[in-house]
Amino acid sequence: MEEREFRSALYKKLKSVLPHYKIEEGRNLLYKMIVDYSGKVLPEPPKVKEPKRGDFAFQTDILIGKEIDDYLLPLVVIETKWKGFSTHDVITYSYKALKHKEIFPYLRYGLVIGGWERIQRRYFIHNAGFDFALAIKDVNSEEEIKVLRKIIKEQLKVANKLLEIIEREKEVKYCHSILEIR
Repeated sequence: MEEREFRSALYKKLKSVLPHYKIEEGRNLLYKMIVDYSGKVLPEPPKVKEPKRGDFAFQTDILIGKEIDDYLLPLVVIETKWKGFSTHDVITYSYKALKHKEIFPYLRYGLVIGGWERIQRRYFIHNAGFDFALAIKDVNSEEEIKVLRKIIKEQLKVANKLLEIIEREKEVKYCHSILEIR
């Protein structure tokens, strides 16, 4: 199996276990918007059309969102790697996550490594933008997909709560994050 095959298999599994969400493979997502000299926003806002790579958009491996009036509201992005990852991968994709979060501040971002059993220390040392990571030894393991589904559902809950706070200018009494490690 190669990374592309792992990503496609993971995409298909997620479509079956998260039926109430729109899940896309290879979806482009804005990382920057500019207001030009005439006040025009460049590129066109994503509600108007899907951005193109190279036009202030990075391609995501797997995007999970909800469709609202023909617009895919991004909630969770998953970057995939196969048989491990390098320090460079963590730095690069973590930065990519931060760029996307500048446009979509409620967005949750994760790294899923296929064909691997553990998240290496380099992830924790160099991560800045990922919200979660998971190593999946076998994409056909129901138990491993069940764990991923649980993590994604928690991340979707956080994304929706952040959207609620941002959109309704809602004030909260506290905010915390729990690091669950197995």
